[in-house]
Amino acid sequence: MSLDQLLSDSRGVSPAVTQALTIGITSLLVTGLLIGGSQMVESQRERVTEEALENIGDGIARDLIRLDAFDTETLNSSVSFRATYPERIADQSYNVEVTGDPSRTRVYVNASGLNRYAVVRFENETSVCSSVVSSGPLAVSYNATANCMEVTRG
Repeated sequence: MSLDQLLSDSRGVSPAVTQALTIGITSLLVTGLLIGGSQMVESQRERVTEEALENIGDGIARDLIRLDAFDTETLNSSVSFRATYPERIADQSYNVEVTGDPSRTRVYVNASGLNRYAVVRFENETSVCSSVVSSGPLAVSYNATANCMEVTRG
């Protein structure tokens, strides 16, 4: 075989090029799957966080509504409902802020580290003392001395 025949022979190139293209395409597909999967996980985390904050706000509002149903004018002592909520949501602590006016109360649950929050509003008859508490076990109680419902660390 002469040198010209060896240089013009391209039979061995095809398997090498095919393998290089297969590796390149496979790398691109795996990278795309990893990026897409991480975005899906982040989206799921945000959705779970928002639902958890809403559940906490709903639970506190439910307890305040239940306490509002009591005839508080005849009570001479405090009444309370205790509930255990998680210390952390998506590895972040959260705050619960309760503000009320004479006819409408707002429960604001905020996970500031995740830039997520939930707000629950409801109508009530008994006045509500404004309060801010951090995450964890909470108590919704009627304070007979202040003549209002309040949320405290429980």
